[in-house]
Amino acid sequence: MTKNKFMVLVIIFVMVFTIALSGCKGEINETPNGDISEELADEQILRVNWAAEPPGLDPQTTTAALSIEIIRATMEGLVRPDQKGFIKKGSGLAEDWEMSEDGINYKFTLRDAKWSDGTDITSEDIKYSWLRALAPETAAEYAAMLYHIKGAEEYNKNEGSREDVAIKTPDPKTIEVELVRPTAQFLELTSFATLVPVQKAAVEKFGNDYAADAEKIVYSGPFIIKEWTHDQKLTLEKNPNYWDAENVKIQTIEGDMILDSNTAVNLYDTGGLDTIVVPMEFVDKYGDTDEYKIVPDSTTWYLQYNLTNNIMKNYNIRAAFARALDSESFVNNVLNGVGMVANGLTPPGMPGKDDKTFDAVRTSKSLTFDKAAAAKHLEDGLNELGITKEQLQNEVTFLAGDSSAWKLMTEAFQQMWRENLGLDIVVENVSYAIRLDRYNKKDYTLSLAGWGADYNDPMTFMDLFITNGGNNDAYYSNTEYDKLIDIAVNGTGDERIDAMLKAEELLVKDLPIHPVYHPVKDILEKPYVKDLVRYAVGCDNEYKWCYILKH
Repeated sequence: MTKNKFMVLVIIFVMVFTIALSGCKGEINETPNGDISEELADEQILRVNWAAEPPGLDPQTTTAALSIEIIRATMEGLVRPDQKGFIKKGSGLAEDWEMSEDGINYKFTLRDAKWSDGTDITSEDIKYSWLRALAPETAAEYAAMLYHIKGAEEYNKNEGSREDVAIKTPDPKTIEVELVRPTAQFLELTSFATLVPVQKAAVEKFGNDYAADAEKIVYSGPFIIKEWTHDQKLTLEKNPNYWDAENVKIQTIEGDMILDSNTAVNLYDTGGLDTIVVPMEFVDKYGDTDEYKIVPDSTTWYLQYNLTNNIMKNYNIRAAFARALDSESFVNNVLNGVGMVANGLTPPGMPGKDDKTFDAVRTSKSLTFDKAAAAKHLEDGLNELGITKEQLQNEVTFLAGDSSAWKLMTEAFQQMWRENLGLDIVVENVSYAIRLDRYNKKDYTLSLAGWGADYNDPMTFMDLFITNGGNNDAYYSNTEYDKLIDIAVNGTGDERIDAMLKAEELLVKDLPIHPVYHPVKDILEKPYVKDLVRYAVGCDNEYKWCYILKH
């Protein structure tokens, strides 16, 4: 990595990862240029690479980052973060809102907005969607995002009734919500996919097939899905019925699903794509060009162990795999230096206390690379299990993605385990959807998993591993951890930060996961692409304000 690029990376982390604003998202990108009518290209077409098939486009059930990005493009929440991530009145379906002095009660007034089929969007659609996310039979992994609402957690856990959830719709344009406690991020959460309303009539019409195909969704956002050829292409088209259509310049977003890095780069070079994520092996080639951008990404990638597996239940085996990984070498040599070694689950810039970031007040640190310690852990673990290295190799596989970038990363992990533990671990390269399904079915032993912040608070990471949590794919359970997260959920100020710091200490001690690195997105973007907003927290890309200049 060049010195120039290193300085840009440092500046980005300093600027973005020290953001500690409630209810907003950090973002580094160009801002709108005002009157651009004379600069617009005749054809407002943006060509992107989705890189994979979205695992699902049902807002209430999806958890995949790509799915959430497409949902953001095609659906609308009560609020919509602006180009800099701030929440303002009138930004989404809610034209206005009132909040009680104690921060408990919200009253939203909806604007006159329509679904893509021309019917009115009503408060009943919103109430229906939120209750749908909470319904136990929906099994929404993000249902806990609605637990801030009085009665929501009890209903989701079959400990209360649907009628007790404090959501009221006195008329088609009004929705009233009572919270359990003041929740600074509640407004921001209403823009997140799980809380984005679906059309009640469409869900009832299509049932389990809702959102399975383009024609089985009714849209409320800037775009609709014009074409969806599964595993190949997904094309968006401007939604003429969108309430703010006059401010949407892009007419078409042509999205391919290209896994191979070389193919994506060749298409970018020849004009077939207008923007791509730079494959790690191409960073040196493009790193000093004007079209290269480093975009912050509040994400952590970690080794994830299936604690329901007999071998992975053994702490020493988990510690052996963790300590045999040289994260610094991985970031420098495999990722070309674009990223940061992870000291814990929570990325560096989540807000902490005393005007410091969470990372600055962190009281624990992830296990570090130590070849001798890794070998000792492996020896002790094998003895405790009464098995040999060969038996271990026959039982353990490494579940990973199937793109060329994934294969480069997993080969590096394989090599480190081979050199430092004497183990040849088989890698299973599978699609995104299959990987998520395998997690849900507990059908894996070891994996590389990632989590990106949904909102700007450490809780978006720390509540992942509560017992029976919807996204707890390690199947970790510790009553002390659960109590600490409960304190953090219900507490305020330093009390909640201290509880999360102690909870992170438990993750290091118990090792259900092993944080490896925090990525930064390397982007190539043609100079004629303007205002394609990229957020550090939450949805990766926002297309609403994008436009294409003459070129």
